[in-house]
Formats: sequence, C-alpha cells, structure tokens
Amino acid sequence: MLWSRVPVHGRAVVLAASAVLLAGCANLEQPVVEQVASTFAAADPSARCAMLAPATVSAVEAARSESCVQAMAQLSLPEGAVVSSTVWGDNAQVQLVGDTVFLTLTSTGWKVAAAGCRSRGDAPYVCRLEGP
Repeated sequence: MLWSRVPVHGRAVVLAASAVLLAGCANLEQPVVEQVASTFAAADPSARCAMLAPATVSAVEAARSESCVQAMAQLSLPEGAVVSSTVWGDNAQVQLVGDTVFLTLTSTGWKVAAAGCRSRGDAPYVCRLEGP
C-alpha cells in the first residue's frame, strides 16, 4: 500500500539505489569466487571434492559409480589464471585461461557447481564436470 503512495520518480530512485546496492554486493564477492575457482583448478582430487557443491558431488559419484576422489583423479581439468568473473546473486561464473567454472553460494560458502566448461555460443555451456 505504501509503495503506491510513492511518486513514480521516487520509485525510480529507490529501484536504482537497490540495483546499485546489489551490484556492490556482487562486486564484493568477485575476489572470493575468483579465489575459489583458482584454488579448485590447482587442487588435488581430494581438495577438489571438498570444494564441490553437494549436488555436484552426488552427480559425479552417480554418473561414474565411484567415489568423488576417484573420479577427480581421472578427470583432467585445465589450470589457468583468472581472466574475468561475474557474480549474480548466489551464482557466479569465473573465466580462467582454458576453462570456465560455475559456482553457487551454499550455507558453507562458495562451491563449484560445474567446471571444464566451454561456451557453445547461444547454446548452454557444455561442462566436463557438473551437477544436476
């Protein structure tokens, strides 16, 4: 009810301020997601499993019929420096040299949802490692 009493130009100011605040929060998360993606790319199989989102661990173990650590030991993912990152809400994308990593914010922090991803233009990315 109160929102309808705010003049249209006032609503625009409130919406613009909200967008700036949300963008500011995303910018604060960029160094964190970049660090997680970089660490994941260089990690050993056990550490990689600990950095995966729970749904991704489940998907990997179900698809390969082996433990996450065994699957990670067989999966070669490129290592590379961070090129760029984008955070939107509780999801993020980090471009590394030779790889794209997608992350999701969980109750325990940022976790890798997909890695070894390649762009297919307008089609969804194809990933060597991903959850449901």
